[in-house]
Amino acid sequence: PTPPSVVLMSWAKGLTGEALEEYKRVLGREAYHDEAKMHGHAGQKTQAKKTLRVLLIQTGGTIDKDYPRKTKGYAFEIADAAIVRVLSGLDLDMSFRTVTACRKDSTEITNADRTKIMMQCMKTKAKHIIITHGTDTMIQTAEFLGNAQKWRKVLKNKVIIITGAMKPEKFKDSDAAFNVGVAVGGLSMCKPGVYVAMHGQIIEHANAGRDLRTGRFIVKRTKRPKSKL
Repeated sequence: PTPPSVVLMSWAKGLTGEALEEYKRVLGREAYHDEAKMHGHAGQKTQAKKTLRVLLIQTGGTIDKDYPRKTKGYAFEIADAAIVRVLSGLDLDMSFRTVTACRKDSTEITNADRTKIMMQCMKTKAKHIIITHGTDTMIQTAEFLGNAQKWRKVLKNKVIIITGAMKPEKFKDSDAAFNVGVAVGGLSMCKPGVYVAMHGQIIEHANAGRDLRTGRFIVKRTKRPKSKL
């Protein structure tokens, strides 16, 4: 004979909300799940698969600076990747993995460091990458990644966004979280390429410049050819 629970399930398929919850309580949790498998009815919520797989690359810079010393001077140190603190606990449609290329002030980053960054971008299967970097040489690193011959061949389908902060993430008035948010938003909006995300803008590496008076990152103005008239 047909089990009573199956008979009930046939008329319970259209139940929703409180009615469905009452049905589940009457039937019993275990019987409900068994029947749900038989009828293809989702008896429990399944965790949604994350859309974006993102690689986060730490290089150091102001965003990661901390001032842990309480005696013998007020010297900064490069701490753990601040971007992880910014993103952890947020309900984002992305999963991320973090690697460290170096922990340096950006004025100390060399082309050897940039080559290491490029290799990490090449090795990952992720097609979306955020690099946290110091602001002084951020543009140089973006140009290095954008202009390297190997980048055009191996990373042609990847979105690489470089960001950082003018003040350490641990400072109350830091712009770190805002800049990281802009970079994350750009991952699904930008076509493959290398970009700088600072001061509310996402700029292609070839067009990225900096106003030395204000320190802000800007879109470089291209010189128009002089008119012959």
